[in-house]
Amino acid sequence: MNTVLIVEDEKMIRQGIKSMIQRSGVPVQTIIECSNGQMALEVLQSQQIDVMFTDIRMPKMDGITLVQEMQKFQRRPLTVVISGYDDFSYAVEMLRMGVKEYILKPIDREQIMSIMHKMEDELTHIKRRTGYTKTGGISAAQVPVYLPRRYLRKMKS
Repeated sequence: MNTVLIVEDEKMIRQGIKSMIQRSGVPVQTIIECSNGQMALEVLQSQQIDVMFTDIRMPKMDGITLVQEMQKFQRRPLTVVISGYDDFSYAVEMLRMGVKEYILKPIDREQIMSIMHKMEDELTHIKRRTGYTKTGGISAAQVPVYLPRRYLRKMKS
């Protein structure tokens, strides 16, 4: 996994999530932290993010608006919503927008570990299915070869 984005307005919680991700056993190259959805949207527009953890209620832009705005992007990260509110309507709305997990605070280490392994497995599956490579493209084996007709005729004879 290359990059994880943590979007949480409470610094202690954000740092706790970061620490749990680092101890999850899933290798992560970069962890980016944002304190609100607006900052996160700027990061999402400029960088390729594999997994995003986001709170729902934050200043400037909340997690729901962030996930809605993210729908405009061609490549969206796998998203995990973290909420202090056991509100079924939030969960349903977020899951409709493609969120992979909806977890409640307080978060425990086992939850993060389990989610990180699920996200890693899903990313691996997506990369195999689409031919995604580390260079950000499709694999050469999946690029169709188109030859001009004159070459095809020569091959038949």
